[in-house]
Amino acid sequence: MERMCTPGAQMAAGGWPTEAAAGEPPAQVDPAEGALIERSRHGDLDAFDRLVAAHQDRVYHTAYRITGNADDAHDAAQETFVKAFRALPRYRHEAAFGTWLHRIAVNAALDIVRRRPQAPPVPLEDVALPASAHNPDREAERREVQQRVHRALQQLSPDHRVIIVLRDLQGLAYEEIAAVLRIPLGTVRSRLSRARDALRRVLRDLAPGEPLEEG
Repeated sequence: MERMCTPGAQMAAGGWPTEAAAGEPPAQVDPAEGALIERSRHGDLDAFDRLVAAHQDRVYHTAYRITGNADDAHDAAQETFVKAFRALPRYRHEAAFGTWLHRIAVNAALDIVRRRPQAPPVPLEDVALPASAHNPDREAERREVQQRVHRALQQLSPDHRVIIVLRDLQGLAYEEIAAVLRIPLGTVRSRLSRARDALRRVLRDLAPGEPLEEG
């Protein structure tokens, strides 16, 4: 993936993430990351570039799965980090920094989906996927499954697509998803169940009778 531009070169972008819900407990902060955040608050672009480097792959992949398009995903990721840089003075560790970034990334990607005509999904060659155990046949099969899932995601509603991406592809905990989407925990579970049902219907020829992970 192409490295994100520094926020100093992109300061024309606008918009602010919303504050955390009242009463939400402060998140645990990694000391090294916390130091980079504090330096970034004071305009240290090198410190913020290090935060970008630590989080850009997950942000990009989230945006890619939501938008279904590499160019749109790059735009959404770029916008995410610009908005995050501009909003850092208001970040008070109400959520973990990665959760906070996911919230911005999801909103940025959904904004693009709503603004632009839906483009046909492209292959996954530009998305980093974990390597398999040196078995070319299984690797080819795995890539085909990934591509079918990617195409199927684009057929879901934005709400269903987002929650599948956050839980089943990014592995966020239910509590993290509730924080990212600002919805109750019960809504996370019910929406995820409906989203998985919708995805199963689209993928019924992919693995008949085999349920998605429920963990």
